[in-house]
Amino acid sequence: MRFHICLIGLVLGLAACSKQEAQDPRKILTRARIDAPATPLLLAEIEEIETVATLAKVALNKTVETWQTGDQVSLSLDQGLVTATRGLGEDLMSADNSGTKMMLAGQLADQYYVKLHSYLDGEYQTAFRSFQCRRSGLRQESIEIFERRHATTRIEELCVTPGYEITNVYWQGADGFLWKTQQWLSPSLKYLVTEQLFR
Repeated sequence: MRFHICLIGLVLGLAACSKQEAQDPRKILTRARIDAPATPLLLAEIEEIETVATLAKVALNKTVETWQTGDQVSLSLDQGLVTATRGLGEDLMSADNSGTKMMLAGQLADQYYVKLHSYLDGEYQTAFRSFQCRRSGLRQESIEIFERRHATTRIEELCVTPGYEITNVYWQGADGFLWKTQQWLSPSLKYLVTEQLFR
């Protein structure tokens, strides 16, 4: 399944969304276009289904932000950690990231913790999976997001469960802000990569 990429026309002054083959936003956007409206934007990519899109923030509930494309595909992020997706077919219905939050805050450095995922399977039934996770990598790394460099700490999280071993990656600023992430969603979608374009 492939959802169509929609740039938020009112925000960026770009072409409106259509159901025709969309362009890769990385070939359209520039730093000047991102900065002009001073509006938070998110770039999201799911390589498994050949999808890349820009999303605008449309809602905030406590610490959970909802980001949405022009054709109503949405991601819910809790301080940068994905908790749900909608509109992708075999969606991530919910995720418990409490252990990951503690790990990113510098706790649980060498300890295992639990991460819980519920997602839609191939028959659109809710499946549940419990992972044992721990921090598996930590190093300083400078990254570039649309012509702007960010000094980050690259933190890797290894999670295992019978039949699966996954590695999530978080590029964290000095203040804890997640500029970029690679997070596993489900067996069919695999990894979601997010980049914060404007803070």
